[in-house]
Amino acid sequence: MEKHTHQFLKKQAVYWLKKKMTDLCAAEVKLFIKRKKRTADAVGINMKRKEVRIIEVKTSRSDFLRDDVLFDKNGYHTACHYAYLLTPEGMLQKDELPAGYGLLEADISGEITVVRSPVKNKAASLKLETLIKRTGRAATNAYLFQEETRLSKDRTDNMYEKDPIAFLQRLTCQHCRKRDTYLSADGADTAVCRFCSKEIAIKHARPYTISTYNEDFLETLQKCREDAHLPVSPG
Repeated sequence: MEKHTHQFLKKQAVYWLKKKMTDLCAAEVKLFIKRKKRTADAVGINMKRKEVRIIEVKTSRSDFLRDDVLFDKNGYHTACHYAYLLTPEGMLQKDELPAGYGLLEADISGEITVVRSPVKNKAASLKLETLIKRTGRAATNAYLFQEETRLSKDRTDNMYEKDPIAFLQRLTCQHCRKRDTYLSADGADTAVCRFCSKEIAIKHARPYTISTYNEDFLETLQKCREDAHLPVSPG
């Protein structure tokens, strides 16, 4: 439940940042603050104002209390101009917040209310260019993951994917560098590029499996083919 709530609130955080007239928003942005690796739940950047906002989502008090980064001298608040905590309604009191952080609360529908505004940090430790690069990378990765997930979504509850004999995969040709979809047999090591006609070594082609097919699928497909070519019954 907590994981689902956390994911939901991260998405709401990005929506809220966008409403704040930010030009670039993303979730799960990887940062390096004073050589320490951090992952911000949501980051929003306003290009005109040259301002960066970071939102950290907390869905339980235990999660909040065990997060040392929030109270660290090199925490999220030092890397940006405005830092917030986003929690479910009533989870935290204002006096519990780390210095400088604002508090956002979300109701059960995801509507966000500002409970306390953050204190502006006029000397963000990370350069704006660095934050733009990191946030842009996170946004791009999120889009590509969403696209690959859309392609591989299974609507048959794995009926035709168990014990596969064929694979539908996205492959990148090592020769012409073009990426496309290929169908290959189980255990196949190569495929033929449809652009340059050269042999693709599958294991070196950044393979991404969209779907797999078993004997049941082929039998069903064959039956559909036969049904489609049945002679028309006399009227």
